[in-house]
Amino acid sequence: MAATVRINRASAFVQSRELARKLVRQVLYEVEFAAKIMARTGAYSVGNLSDSIHSEGPNITPLGVSGRVGSKLKYARAVHDGAKRHAIYPKGHKGGARFGGWESHQRPQLKFFWRKKGRIAYFPQIPGSVATVLESHPGQKGKQYLTEPLRRSARLHNMHVETIDL
Repeated sequence: MAATVRINRASAFVQSRELARKLVRQVLYEVEFAAKIMARTGAYSVGNLSDSIHSEGPNITPLGVSGRVGSKLKYARAVHDGAKRHAIYPKGHKGGARFGGWESHQRPQLKFFWRKKGRIAYFPQIPGSVATVLESHPGQKGKQYLTEPLRRSARLHNMHVETIDL
């Protein structure tokens, strides 16, 4: 006695794509949720980055099923990957340091909320000392708020992450 099995390739293809779409949707949800929590925590987190994190997809393409989680804020990558030590100047500043003289009050100023003082502060560079003009930002370690949740979700679903496109 023998049994014959025939697979309708088109039907199997559609079913496997639907399962993949459901799995990608679940992973996107998990990564977005965890990324929002991670981005909201920390010393300088006010919630803007967390609120801007969103997912897109799942998208079915000829190569498979994909989706994206991320933020369109300019500083999102620096928070994720970290930042080296660098100078911070106000918009309109031509670079380099200019000190003293009658024009110093006419230079563009940085405006920011100074948490320690509890008020708005203005400086020609950060910090307000001429001696530390090229050491404005001390740098920071990256939060990895997207890659860590993606790796955790992949482990949970027995998947392997080879590369992560940021």
